[in-house]
This record gives sequence, structure tokens and C-alpha cells, in this order.
Amino acid sequence: MAVLVLGRPVVRSDEAMLRPARRMARVLLGVFALRPNRMLSLDWLIDGLWSGHPPASAAANLRSHITELRRLLGPNPSIRTASEGYELVASPADVDALRFKHLVEQGRGHRAAGADAEAARCLSTAVELWRGDVLEGVAVPAVVQAEAVVLEDMRMSAIEELVDVRLLLGQHHDLVPQLKGLVVEYPLRERLWHQLLLALWADGRRTEVLDAYRRLSLVLDTELGVGPCAATTELHEMVRRSQTSR
Repeated sequence: MAVLVLGRPVVRSDEAMLRPARRMARVLLGVFALRPNRMLSLDWLIDGLWSGHPPASAAANLRSHITELRRLLGPNPSIRTASEGYELVASPADVDALRFKHLVEQGRGHRAAGADAEAARCLSTAVELWRGDVLEGVAVPAVVQAEAVVLEDMRMSAIEELVDVRLLLGQHHDLVPQLKGLVVEYPLRERLWHQLLLALWADGRRTEVLDAYRRLSLVLDTELGVGPCAATTELHEMVRRSQTSR
């Protein structure tokens, strides 16, 4: 069994994706998965699940939801009960968010060691774990919103790091369509635009580099009132000069 929260919260078995029947149980599954291997007190869970306004039956309801999750999970990963509260005992193999973080760290380690192909493999596997937003379809409780934001930020960083490595591996032609989609989805992430310019330039598409730079300049000016950073501007100028000297 594995808990998946990089998308809709579900439990994956060998045969199927299992979804907790009740909404609050799905929320609770997400809370446990975003704070694995940490003892969560009964009061903290009740306050978090009911946003500070729990019903009189909150403790009984919580125990019922935990029973449902234990039925879905089986023995591994397990929800441990202690006098202080409850804890999801899990490894990177048991929770996709943990596996994602583990793979990103592995990828960065390979990259630091100069093993670009291995770095690309780890980062690609990490990025592919995402099926949607964190806890998609469920309102993320305030008590784990910080963890969700960190994961979303790590996702974007992993995508950008993967593109960097693939550019080093000479995969610029294959990257162009993906990067064109990414700058539409995330128009204010200038690093993605810079990577698109690099991929287009390496692919010999200088006119498209100039056009992409114009679109970036317009987006940044319209949305933020700023221009592209120095590195992106220098790349654009180099391509522009090479275009006019031909």
C-alpha cells in the first residue's frame, strides 16, 4: 500500500486506487501524509480538521476516520496510536510526497557529482509522481498548508532543475514543446522563459528566441512592472546580434 497526495488523496494497492469514503477521512489521510513520522496530538488533529470549531462528537468521529484509514492501509504504512496521539509511520516507498523529496535529493546529489544522466533519471521520476495539485479536490487544512506550499515550490524547482540537466545532455529539441507549455502555465517564472530561450537557441531557432523574449518582456511589464533579468537580457542581445550579423 502507498498513500498518494500529489494529486487526489488516495491509497494505492497492487490492484486499485482506493479512496476513503468520507470527505473528512480523505482530509485526515492528507494531514497524516504531509506530516509523516510525527506524533500528532488528538487536540491538534481535532482543531486542524474542524478549523477550530469541532463538534461535540469530534473525538469519536476522529477515531472512526482513523479506523477507516487503517482498514485501507493494512499493516504498512501504519497509523500508530500512543498516549500523545497518532502517527503515520512511513518510508519513502509508502508516501509519494516522501518519495518525491527523496528522489529530488538524490537527483541533486548526482548533479553535484557530475552524473547528469542519473540526475535526470531521478528528477524525471520525481516530477512524474505528480498527478495534480497537493490534495487536489480537498480543501487543504490550514495546519498543513505550509507543507503543501513547500511541496509545490519543490515541484517547480525540480522541473527547472530537470530542464537544466536535460539541456546539458543536449536534449534541447525535445524540450522546446514542453517549455512552451510551461511558460503558458507559469508565465511569471522567468527561469522557465530563460530555459526556453536557451533551448530555442541551441535548436537554431533564433527568430523564435527573439519572439519569446518579446513575450516575456510584455508579461513582466504588464504583471509586475519590471523587465527581464540581466542574464536573460544578455542572452537575448547575443542572439539578436548573431541574427543581424548573418
